[in-house]
Amino acid sequence: MVRSYPALAFALVAVLTGCPKGGGDAASDAAAISVADAGTDVTAGEAVEDDEIRAVYPADAGPPDPLVRKLCGALHELPEQRRSACCAASPSVVLTGECTRTLTAALGWSAVTLAATDVDACEQAMQKAFEGCEWIGPFAPEVPAACLGIVKGQIKSGKRCRSSLECAADMRCHGVGPTTTGRCAPPKASGEKCGGTADTLAGYARQNDLDARHPECKGWCERTKCADIVPAGGPCSLGAACGAGHLCVAGKCAAAVPAKIGEACPGDACEKGAQCIQGKCVPRKPAGAACASDFECLGGCLKGDAGGKGTCGKKCSAR
Repeated sequence: MVRSYPALAFALVAVLTGCPKGGGDAASDAAAISVADAGTDVTAGEAVEDDEIRAVYPADAGPPDPLVRKLCGALHELPEQRRSACCAASPSVVLTGECTRTLTAALGWSAVTLAATDVDACEQAMQKAFEGCEWIGPFAPEVPAACLGIVKGQIKSGKRCRSSLECAADMRCHGVGPTTTGRCAPPKASGEKCGGTADTLAGYARQNDLDARHPECKGWCERTKCADIVPAGGPCSLGAACGAGHLCVAGKCAAAVPAKIGEACPGDACEKGAQCIQGKCVPRKPAGAACASDFECLGGCLKGDAGGKGTCGKKCSAR
């Protein structure tokens, strides 16, 4: 199970902070997607389409919302602060500012809601997940479940959106991109086009289960078209084809759950804290344990210059 810190947001920064065509300022950016125009059918939080090419979230969203700043700090700054303290190194670049900017805008437009109790729970879970130094290595801990699904969408079906997080219930913001608004709608039926979009707010807010909470397809996205879920016993090459609660095992979909420590792991799926190695789920090893690869350790596998067997420990050289 890969636990690496999501890096896709870095590739979007240049696009997201770009200026509108014609040299418009931040105020005009906000005005272009405001909902204050009387006499229209635009509802609160809905994006308004225009002919300008600009990021869907303005470069200046105004003063940071304190609650948003707290959440984004926990998601981005806390892990890097812990790593830099453990490794006696300067903190690397974090995306707290981008997270705060985009989520402040969405919250200010009433496109989403965010509860203080949820943010507190997320912060506490992040502190626990990143405590100590033993986790330092190429596979950072995953974002805790307490941090997922806490940005609640308020935009109704058929209305314009800038992120699937802005859509109510399980609806998706179909057609959205870094510079293109979409429309909230239910998941697509089989045969409809899918894929090829980027959700900037979800990336910056580290909502890694976006596809589960706001699915693009009723079934799953097979290359560029929605397809039906393969029934149990049917042929498969990817677990996604089998749907929730099922795995692709030996080329066929089968009802299964992640295997426990010590059990065989068909489909390479193990419970949290374990890794499927040589067909069996084994716990990740603590510092000082013998290892042959990073996958075996809570942190990383520290090898001597001669290679071969190593020892588990914090591996500041890997991210």
